[in-house]
Amino acid sequence: MRYLVVAAMALGALSVGACDTTELFHDCPLSESIVQACEADSSTTALTCVVTDHPLCEEMICAAWQNSDPFCTQACSVNADCPEGSTCETYLDIAFCVPVEIVNPPTTQQ
Repeated sequence: MRYLVVAAMALGALSVGACDTTELFHDCPLSESIVQACEADSSTTALTCVVTDHPLCEEMICAAWQNSDPFCTQACSVNADCPEGSTCETYLDIAFCVPVEIVNPPTTQQ
């Protein structure tokens, strides 16, 4: 849980001049210190990181799912809580919506 404290402190500086947007899954920045904290807490090589108090996200959640670029999202309990084309995923006891193309990226055929 130390990453949430680090995230809150690091994002405090970003809140100056921040504006909300209503679009879900738009890009949101994660500071280098947040990424480092997530890497330290990760048990896998694919980086997943969740910030639950991000000032640039209307629903306050910014996440990176298994090496994806970070995106704004919303909390969920089940898939039905998420917009069409996304699923409810859980990381470190935090459930949030992730676009299907990030969860199951298309494979390239050779």
